Formats: sequence, structure tokens, C-alpha cells
Amino acid sequence: MYQPGHVLDGKYEVLEPLATGGMGTVYLVRHRHLEELRVVKVLRQDVAADPAAHKRFLREARLATQVKHANVAILYDYSQLPEGAFYMVWEHVKGREVGECLRAEGPFALATALDLGIQGLRGLGAIHATGVIHRDVSPDNLMITEDRRGRPLLKIIDLGLAKTLQPEPDFEITQTGTFMGKLRYCSPEQAEPGRGEALDNRSDLYSFGLVLYEMICGRSPFPDGDGPVFIFQRLKEDPLPLTGRNSAIEVPREVSRVVLKALARKREERYSDAVRFIEELERVARSLDEAATRRVPVPEGAVPPRTASGGRPSTKELSPEERRRLLERIDRAAERARETTESASRVDLALDAGRLDDAVRLLAELEEAAPLARNLPALKRKLAKALASHDRTARVGEIEKMLNRYLKARQLRLAELAYDSLLEVAPAHPRKSDFNDWIELLRGELVQDERLERELASGREALGRADFKAAHKRLEAARKVDGEAEAVLAFAREVEGAEAAHKKSAGLDQTRQRFDRLLERGQLDQAQAELAGMGALGATRVSLDLLRGRLADARRRQAEDLRAQGFERRFRQRIEAGEFQAAREVALELEAALPDHPRPAAMFGETARTEEEHRKRQAVAQGERQVETLIEQGRADQAALALKILLQLDPKNRNRRSFQRRLRSLGG
Repeated sequence: MYQPGHVLDGKYEVLEPLATGGMGTVYLVRHRHLEELRVVKVLRQDVAADPAAHKRFLREARLATQVKHANVAILYDYSQLPEGAFYMVWEHVKGREVGECLRAEGPFALATALDLGIQGLRGLGAIHATGVIHRDVSPDNLMITEDRRGRPLLKIIDLGLAKTLQPEPDFEITQTGTFMGKLRYCSPEQAEPGRGEALDNRSDLYSFGLVLYEMICGRSPFPDGDGPVFIFQRLKEDPLPLTGRNSAIEVPREVSRVVLKALARKREERYSDAVRFIEELERVARSLDEAATRRVPVPEGAVPPRTASGGRPSTKELSPEERRRLLERIDRAAERARETTESASRVDLALDAGRLDDAVRLLAELEEAAPLARNLPALKRKLAKALASHDRTARVGEIEKMLNRYLKARQLRLAELAYDSLLEVAPAHPRKSDFNDWIELLRGELVQDERLERELASGREALGRADFKAAHKRLEAARKVDGEAEAVLAFAREVEGAEAAHKKSAGLDQTRQRFDRLLERGQLDQAQAELAGMGALGATRVSLDLLRGRLADARRRQAEDLRAQGFERRFRQRIEAGEFQAAREVALELEAALPDHPRPAAMFGETARTEEEHRKRQAVAQGERQVETLIEQGRADQAALALKILLQLDPKNRNRRSFQRRLRSLGG
């Protein structure tokens, strides 16, 4: 970790560390030349040695450069420090995270929440427009600052988990057994990756809908919003309406409807894109005019009026008719009491037998018939307890299934979360120890798998550069981790195959070189044998066809050369005899016999050169005789002129000095 005052890459002065994670550290820095605050994310050096981690870090930078929007933080720079660590430089957003505001001050005013929500969706839409999904939308990745006019401005930060929608078979950010993103704000398809749905932009819209829900009412959309079970409720339950979710907050039903559409469990029922979500929010914002979230005063509980105290009963005597009616009323009351007792017994029996649906129905009938029955409250409590126990049992079973599914899919983080949820619902679960052991086993396997993957990735890189020694070293390291793993066995086969292919390729190259040399020397039968050897070494059909063509051309040229030998002898005889026209006629005969043979053209050229040289020699000989004659006759001036002409024809004439000396003796 760099200390305050340290200068990165000669221009970024560290002011303070902001956060540290598994990938590296984030610092607040000052650009020494521009005098601007910025944020630098430095990839840890030990992590940078991992090709996958480095690729993910570089990928974040590349994805970020594609997004240019006022509601998304700007990436300024990406480079490598002299000591080897990679870093990227982000815009410093001066403000507060949405999560920090919620924790400190509670929900936002409705108008503010809708305005910030629209801004965030615009930034999210810009990210999606580049073919990227964020995958980690949460209150901690949304910053609230101010624009130039002092109005609230929301910016999306941290694209560390962003992923392009284009398929990338050679790279996947989500490592085996690891769930990326904050679980509290993940979409149903993120919380249940085993259902085989590829993530798209509607996953981000769901996560943003969760954030907006909390911004408006300060609570989560599910009853168990503060416990692990909350993560799984989104898979089976619909979110609670915003209206009435917080008794101290009044939220219009239309606002609730718009936000809940983004939180649909089935993504086909959500908004198709950020633009549709924005349009709905803008519409309800306009309809509310300047309406804001209002605190609803909780009214004082009305004290129920006191019942009038009954006075002493009248002491007057009852008439026979009054006595009869009174007895009838007593009989009817006794009958109703008997029926109520029987109904209560039926409810009790249904509860004891576990027939909860019958118990609910019978209790409803009893309450309708005798709302003031004395045993009604007790039966209601017993039914509520039975229903709670039934719900708990059902929830335990559901979480068990989910936990088993996550363990089978090797999704460690989700398995841990499901295990915590199970213990929250059933602390003394009979298989608690078994599940814990399986999770620990999976954790160990994933650590081993990660180490194994690093060794195999390094080994494949070595294979790519044909460094078989390094590849074998990585293979042995992988075998020490798990020698029986299919990936290790497959890599061993890769190494063996690559070495065999390399040897075959080397042998093929050597055979090809011998073939070329034999062709040059005209040893065509030996070249034919080498060609057969190349076929055995696995040369491609195209290469073999090409070489066969070259060999066939060589044989044809050899046959033509043999046929041309008779013409060659006759040509040589004519040249040596100085019969240049006859030599040309031989060349013409060869050209007619072998139109594609290169020798006739060479013969014509040789004849022209030889004839010219012959004529030059004749002219020189004639000039020498003329100079000799003129010197002998004592005609010095004419001899000097003749010598000058001779030397123009033959500047290095062998008799030059002799002629010049004899001319001087003549005084010429």
C-alpha cells in the first residue's frame, strides 16, 4: 500500500487510501500538473501476475472508455507503474453515496428520488448502449454530487464487474463458485444462476429498481429485508407495494406501480430498457407536479369509548310470558353454545390432524356464526402457530433444496448465504453439521480449483510459445494439486500432443530443406524419396501437391535439357568456328523444338556478344597492323592518329607502350 505523499508514475500524488479489496487498493490522488483530484485504482502486484486478474482489470478499463455520459464517472488513464503494478485513473466525484445518505438521513423526498432515479437510468442506458451490463448496481455505486448550477447530480461509479453482452468463450469474469455483485441488490436471475438465463440489461434495471424503492420509502421490498432469507424471497414472492410499506411515508399508487414493474420476478414483465423506465418515471413525476414525499402524522390512538356500566337489574317480577321468552332465549343460547363447542372441536381436530386448510375454513365459519365465542381467540392463536410452523417447514424445505442446488452447482457464495438463511429459520436443523461440512469441502475444492487453474493457465501460455520445459514444470505443479483431475489429464494430453506436433514439424522442415537442395542439384530420384517421407510426417495435401508440382517441373526441365544437349553441341561448334549466323539458326531450331526452354534466348544473347567481341578483335588486329605499317614507313603523324584510334577501341592494348616508344623515336 502506498503512503500519503507517494507519487505514482511521476504525476499522481497519493493523498489517502479510500478502499482496499481483493483486487487492489483505491486512492484519492492529486494530479501534480493539472492540480485536480482524481481516484486511482491500483491492481495488486501479486494479483497482476495472474493473467485472468490482469485481463479482468484491463477489461474494466476498456469497457469504461466506451461510456461517455454525464451520469457515469469518467476513466482518464490506464497504464503500468515501473514496479509492475497496473493502474487506472478515474474521475473524482465529490459527494456522497446514495447508501450513505439513506443510512444517515432516511428516504429521499419523492421529487428528489424520482429526479435522481431518472438521472441514474440515463447513465445506465448509456452503459447498456455500448453493449455492456453493469452487474453491480447498488446504493454504494451511485454517487450524489452537484452540477454547475448546484442541483443534485447522480453518477454511476465502478464498472469493475461490468460485462459485455457479446460472447467471449475464452474469458469469463465470474470465477467458478463465486457470485459477483452485491447479493442484496442482485436480480432473481443473478441469485439463481443455475436456471441457465444469460444476464442482460433487465438485470441492471431490477437492481436499480431495488435502490429506487429504498430511496423512496427507506425499506426493502420484502418482509425479511434485513436477513439472509431476503435474498431468496425475490425468487418466490412478489415485492410489497410502496404504498403503505412505511406508515410514516405517503407514496402515490402510480409511483408504486411504476417501480414494482421494474421488480417483476420474470424479466419479460419488466421494462425492456432504461428508456421505457425513464418515460414512466417522467410521466408520474409530471402528474405529481411538485408533490414530494410527505410524512404522515401517526394519529393518536383513539381511546375506545367506555362502555356504560350496567346498573342493578330491575327487581320487578317477570310475567309468565316474559318467563317463557326468557327460557326460550336460554335454550337457544345453550344450543348455540353446544354448536360452537362442536365447531371448535372440529377446528381443534383439524389442527391436530395437520389439515390446515380445513382448519382455516372451519374457523372462519365459527367466527362468522359466533364472533364472540369464548374459545375463538385461543383457536386463532393455535391456528396462527400451526400456520407459522407449516410456513417454517415449507421455507426450510425450500431453502434446503436451494442449498443443495447451489452445492451441486459449486456456487460457494450462494451456498453460504442459503446456509445462513437455513440457520436463521431453523437454528437446530438436524443436518446443520452435514451442510457445514459440505460447504467447507466446497470451499477447499474451489481454492484447489483456483490454484489448479492458475497452473494450467501458465502451462498453456508456455505451450503457446513452445516452451515445453516450462509447460512440463507447470504440469507437474498441477499434478501435485490434483493429479486425477480431468483438466490435468487433458492438459497432459495437450503437452504430449504439442511436443509430438513440434517434433513432427521440425522433422518436416528438415525434410523440406533436403528436398529443396536435391532439386537444386538435379537429384530428382532422391528428391522423390524425401517427398514420400514428408507425406509420412503429416505434411498437408496442399503442401504435398505444391512440392509434387515442383518435382514434375524439375523432371520436365531435366528431360528438356537432355533433348537440348544435341542443339547445344552444334551451337558450340558454330560459335567456336565463328559461324554466327549458323549459330543463330541452331538457336531458332531449339526454340521451335522446345518453345518454353530458356536456352534459345541465352544462345541469341551469347551469339550477339561473341560476334561483337570477334569483330572488335578483328578491328584491333587491323588497327595494330596499320600502326605497325605507318611506323615502319616513318609516317609519325599518321601513325600517332592511328594509335589514338586503336586505343579508343582497346584502351589497354598490349602493344601500346611499344608503339608509343617507337613513335617517340621517330620524333612524333
